[in-house]
Amino acid sequence: MNWSLLNITTNFHNLRYSVGIAMMFNGFPLIFFIRDTLKFGPANSTFTAAFFVLALVLMLPPHLFNRFYKPNPILFNLGVGFLIITLYYFFFLNYQGKAVADIGNYVFMFGFLVLLLHIPNDISDTLVTILFLIALFCNITLVYSLLTDPNWAPGMRAAVSFSNEGAQPGGNPHITARNGVICIITAIVLMSRSSNVISKAFLFFSVLFSLGVVVLSLAKSSYLGIGLMVIAYLLFNFKISNLFKATLSIFKFRNLVLLILILLGIRYFLNRYGDIFNLLLGYYDVFEDRIMDVIFTSFGVKLTETADVDASAMGRVGGFETFLNTFFSWDAFMGRGFKSDYLDVPILESFVAYGIIGFLFFASFNFFLFLFAIREIKTNTTAISTTLAYFFISITILLIAGGRPTDIAFWFPYLAMIRFLGIRYFNKLSEPENKALTTASA
Repeated sequence: MNWSLLNITTNFHNLRYSVGIAMMFNGFPLIFFIRDTLKFGPANSTFTAAFFVLALVLMLPPHLFNRFYKPNPILFNLGVGFLIITLYYFFFLNYQGKAVADIGNYVFMFGFLVLLLHIPNDISDTLVTILFLIALFCNITLVYSLLTDPNWAPGMRAAVSFSNEGAQPGGNPHITARNGVICIITAIVLMSRSSNVISKAFLFFSVLFSLGVVVLSLAKSSYLGIGLMVIAYLLFNFKISNLFKATLSIFKFRNLVLLILILLGIRYFLNRYGDIFNLLLGYYDVFEDRIMDVIFTSFGVKLTETADVDASAMGRVGGFETFLNTFFSWDAFMGRGFKSDYLDVPILESFVAYGIIGFLFFASFNFFLFLFAIREIKTNTTAISTTLAYFFISITILLIAGGRPTDIAFWFPYLAMIRFLGIRYFNKLSEPENKALTTASA
């Protein structure tokens, strides 16, 4: 981990760009902490909008509209194409009403995309460092929020409780888990690029801390997402020869010091906080029971005597019926309209709401994202590309397990992937002719 990147005097512009991008990419944990825990600002969408406006202001470059950087052309065409389709449906095939929140979402999405095209390529290491530090800070603020929340008790899902009237009780644990996953990915990417023993130890314990946060969230999709990331790493990066090299490298003095620090830290934690460790094991048992409930609800197979119907899985089963009804009707061509049905399965809702054309754009966009992510996992070109590749792998489960195809929780990361993932010239940052494109060639 290169701490010199945090020097404001020498890296000011990259730092402010990175903070702005991180606020858009993973800003909701910060919003909930400031708004709902610290009680600073109104507990409504106005605060969220002001937060995102500040993020975009931080991203404003001195060369606005004069210099653009090339995104991934395939992802750009498919992603922006889908957004334009949904925007057309919003204005002309909308039976739900034109909510101000939806208008704001489109403004922020397109504003974020335009400013991302102004962000220079050498921001990679700074951006990953800022993403890690903000995610780690959000993990710490979550613990503070739980300790100061009189309604939370061990055994409940970990999330910041919303303070606005009529809000979802217990907060949103999926935001908690998502932040934990981002912290894990960025910490591991930085660890692989760090040679300092103290930095590696700090990053390693940050990974363990984040894993604990993910477990406390009881978010099944994040558990499965982490599993998918591990599988991707084992398939495309793990080699037996590397295992032998890693084993031999442990006996180097620097690595022995790191190993001793880790073992001492784990020993101290188990001695001091044994109850917390047992609590985490209890959360795993709850997760196992919920997985059995999902299997029983989805397939009718009762693997345990205690398996029961899972409400969220039952909703998705109903959503699949809506998809089939649409597929075998005239609505298959044009769809039922903007946000016509809530399926909680984005890939299917893209067909139900926007027809075959919308589905092809959305499905193709995610298919090519998957290909570029796998290629990046194999090659590990830059820190930000590797981070985004693993993060996409972790959220692929959400395409069939939660959300809507137009959610900004999807599209803010998607837009970052359009800009930074699968860029062939990214590993040639030293070549000036590859760094920037004029407006005409963008």
